[in-house]
This record gives sequence, structure tokens and C-alpha cells, in this order.
Amino acid sequence: MKIRIFGVMGVCAGVAALAFSGQARAQLPSWIPPGHFYLGGEAGWTGLEDQTARITGAPLLHEDYGAGYALGVRGGYQMGPWRIEEEYMYRNNGLNSLSAGSLKLPGVSGSRSSNALMTNVLYDFDTLGWPVIPHIGVGIGAVDVIDQNKVAGIGQFVNASEWEFGYQAIAGASYSVTPNLSLEVDYRYMATTDETYHLSAAPRVAYHTGYGTQNIITSLVYHFLPPPAPPVVAPAAAPAPPPVTRKVFLVFFDWDRATITPEGMNIVRQAADAYKSGSPVQLQVTGYTDRSGSAAYNQRLSERRANNVADALVRFGVPRDQMTVSGRGENDNRVPTANGVREPQNRRVEIVFP
Repeated sequence: MKIRIFGVMGVCAGVAALAFSGQARAQLPSWIPPGHFYLGGEAGWTGLEDQTARITGAPLLHEDYGAGYALGVRGGYQMGPWRIEEEYMYRNNGLNSLSAGSLKLPGVSGSRSSNALMTNVLYDFDTLGWPVIPHIGVGIGAVDVIDQNKVAGIGQFVNASEWEFGYQAIAGASYSVTPNLSLEVDYRYMATTDETYHLSAAPRVAYHTGYGTQNIITSLVYHFLPPPAPPVVAPAAAPAPPPVTRKVFLVFFDWDRATITPEGMNIVRQAADAYKSGSPVQLQVTGYTDRSGSAAYNQRLSERRANNVADALVRFGVPRDQMTVSGRGENDNRVPTANGVREPQNRRVEIVFP
């Protein structure tokens, strides 16, 4: 029953993320860096480390577990190279044997499974320019560890569950199949603090054991990136409206870099001075890239560029809540080029006064 409940929770979380992510970017507070939401499913292999269990007044028990499987779902928000996500994962490993000292108990069967609710923080090394992007991360959360085993001649030995503090280390890599879809492969070590159960036949007798797993996990992740700009449709025969005068400051960047150059910092300072000399307006700070590199990588690079310019404007006295900060990746090129072309005019951030 617990597994079904958590499964429903996972599905509900996925549906909620889908419904939320389409419009949430526009509703987020201005102090949150530009980025995008993502949602993914995951599955893989899990190996539960052998455990030494302790029962007061009895020999140590050695638990040997076989390889098992893991299934889960995760969703989060990506800000440049950083990701923060929530994850649910179910793991299951069968019990191979149970030994008391040197005596192997006969007729042993059962399993140890878990429902893990984790908060993960990951960092993508996307500045390397590789098609495969390495990442590392850590996570903490709550894990419900379920122990069910039987021994011939005794019957049900342990049948209980215990919520424990869980933690994990993550290392892996991702590959962008399409701009919106990525494939990830991770190694994860996930463990908990020790569990204390009570024997089914003797409820007052405590059974102390542990939980540590080695995992190889594959994920398919969908990224909710901004849609491409709609085509400009020329008006019919109606007279053109009077042009709107907009003040635009352009900050250009070196290839594959988000660091503001000294020349670019002068432009940012000019934009800040122009803002402070007039009445308060909402600035649009939008990052762009050229068409070299993958679309997914360029989207993240444009977000970093926009965020760095917005931070510089704040240092020069422009309130962050007076800016709309976003990244457009390789969309809306200033100089149209073919795919893969390095064009300096397209590597920019636009500061627009409406």
C-alpha cells in the first residue's frame, strides 16, 4: 500500500510540474535568476551493500542482498550551470542469505526496499563546450526503509518500516538529444542513518541494521525552454503606427564566455546612469548567443550572460526588481548566420528602456 501511495504522489508531482512550468517563469520573483524548469523520469540498477545486524544478547547477523532495481521521478529549476530539484525514488533488493555468526540460516526469503524523498543540488560543467556535459551533486532527504524477511522454522522474522535521514552523492553526464530533451546517466551513492526494527515474533527485541546503496541511474529529462520568437507578420494595408522610441544598450561578449569585458562594463555603467537620470522604468535585460554549440548549451549560456549583466546593474544602483531578466539562446540573431557560425554581433546582452 505504501508503494502505491508514493507512486500516486510521484504522478501528481509530475502533473503539477507540467501545469506549473508553462507559465511559472513570468510569475517568479525578480530576485530569482533566469532559468527554466525541467521534469524527468529515471530508472536503473541498485546494489544494496551487505549489512551486519545487531540483536541484543544474540550473535551478529550478516545480511547478504542481491542486485535490485530503482524507479523514480524528479523535477526542478535550472539557473545556468546550477540545478535544484526534488526527487522521489523507489528501490528494491532481494535478500539472498542471513547468517548468525558462521551459521547460515536455512530457508531465508524477503527483501529490503525504500521510498526516498530527496532534495538535490547539482552543478553542470557546461563551460567545457563538450557535447556530453559532466555534472556532480549532493542530496539530502527522508527515506522510508522497509524490511520484510522470513526464515524457515521461524516464519516472519522482520516486517517493519522506519523513516530515516538520507543522503546521497551524485556524479554523471548529460547529452542533449534535442534542445528540450536530454539523456542523463548517473552514479549515485545513497545511504541512511541506521534503522531499528523489532522482531515479528518478539516485538520487544530490537533489530539494528543499516542501508547503503550503489546505483547506476538513467534519466530522460524534458526542459521547458522559452519558445522561439513568433514570425513577424506584416500588417495589412493599415497605416503604420508611429515608431516607439526605445533606448538600447548592447553588451558584447567573447566566444563561449559569460564574463563582462571592460568595454562591456562601460556600457553597463552608461545604462545604469541613464536609468538613474530618468523616471523609474522596467528594464528588459536579455541574453543571446551565436549559433555555435548546441541549442540547449546556448540557452544556458545566454541566461548566465543576462544574469551577470543584471548583477552589474545592481552594483551600479539599478534595483533588481526594476529588471525583467531572461535568456533567448541562439534565437533572434542580430546578424543572421548558418548553424555553427561564430558571429561576435550575436554574442550579446540587450538592455532595453521601453
